Amino acid sequence: MKKAIVLLGALGLCACAGINKNTVSYQMSKYDQHAYYVVAGEEADKTAAGQNALDNMHQSLLQNVPDARELSQIKDIMANARVDKVWRDKSQKKTKNYFALAVLKRDTAELILQVPANALDARLGALATQLQATQDKFAGLRAAFAMKPLIARRNVVQDVYVFLSQDHAGYETERFENLKKLYNDRLAAVKVAAVVRGEENAVLLSRIVDAVNQMGLSTVSPQDPSALLSVEADAKVDGYGSERLKGLQWAATSAAVSLRDLQEGTTFARFNVYDRAGTGRQADSLRKSMEGVGDKASVEIVKRLTDYLKTK
Repeated sequence: MKKAIVLLGALGLCACAGINKNTVSYQMSKYDQHAYYVVAGEEADKTAAGQNALDNMHQSLLQNVPDARELSQIKDIMANARVDKVWRDKSQKKTKNYFALAVLKRDTAELILQVPANALDARLGALATQLQATQDKFAGLRAAFAMKPLIARRNVVQDVYVFLSQDHAGYETERFENLKKLYNDRLAAVKVAAVVRGEENAVLLSRIVDAVNQMGLSTVSPQDPSALLSVEADAKVDGYGSERLKGLQWAATSAAVSLRDLQEGTTFARFNVYDRAGTGRQADSLRKSMEGVGDKASVEIVKRLTDYLKTK
């Protein structure tokens, strides 16, 4: 029996002796990852290694949430991170570098991020109250457009919170989702009929539909009686060979666009866009020129629709 105990003890010592406690993975494993966010760094001296670990933590945050670059709270979060351990792996005789660990308490990051989240939700809530004050689909759209940048900022705060929080869940998710739903529903209630006439118009139509939908508005067919607004475009294509660049087949496309308020029976915006492209194939030139017209028209449509709806 004693021999068995001695043998087990010897095996235990061998196992322990086989563990290199100087590795980054071993040192990181000593932290509760639920409670701490830990990032390693490496440099030629202790001070530089510590700074490298902090830099790596900051870079990791921005890699996971790129839009957080404009979030002022990132500086506050990094100010609460500390270099907790610096060491050199002496078993690596050829490597003289030091290793370091930057450590951040997750609950501290949560508290920092809850401040802007609560402030943004309060502002969104006040604007949402204005939206709910009327059932008129046009009324309150100024408040809806005012909500858009606040929602974008709140989304960034939420993404950072999910990344750093102890349970990797959002903050007041239900509250925020309800506010976004009010915003999305009010914009979606504004239905826009999209009409494109003329040859080779499918590409232009798809670009216009995408632009309107990305605004949050709904696109419907010209025959839909629920349409409140319309975007109408007349496309024209002119194909010709280039004398200056031999071998290229050119296509020029133009579109006359009108934006109308169907309830009032008025046209509130008109503009023209033009583009041309030259490739080795006429079909490719036509498609590329139509894409160019579609992109230019989309920018103008979004701008003019937004300006108009803000006045409703």
